[in-house]
Amino acid sequence: MEKKLKTMVKTGYGLGLLSLAEARKVASKVKKELKLDDEESLKLARQLMANSDQAGKEVTSIVDKYFQAALVKSGVASKGEVKTVRKVLKRRVQRVKDAMKENLNSLRKRVKR
Repeated sequence: MEKKLKTMVKTGYGLGLLSLAEARKVASKVKKELKLDDEESLKLARQLMANSDQAGKEVTSIVDKYFQAALVKSGVASKGEVKTVRKVLKRRVQRVKDAMKENLNSLRKRVKR
């Protein structure tokens, strides 16, 4: 099954950018064609989503790299400014994540009472 999945992913880059609904459709079609049971088709859908996440991260990193280069080449910002903005944004994102975790934990405590 893993061999067939790898072949499917290699046939098109678009397959790596699947949404959950599309992954379910593909898994359903493959389930019928290969006569897989429910457990195997669920495993296939999970593998497709994992590949989708990985492909999304790769695409995002490439776009980020070229966007930064375009900013610097066009003269909108210097390399130092881009680097500073990235650091500031990372810190702010981390603060928001921490705040969300604290809120979630406090909600969980309230629900348990």
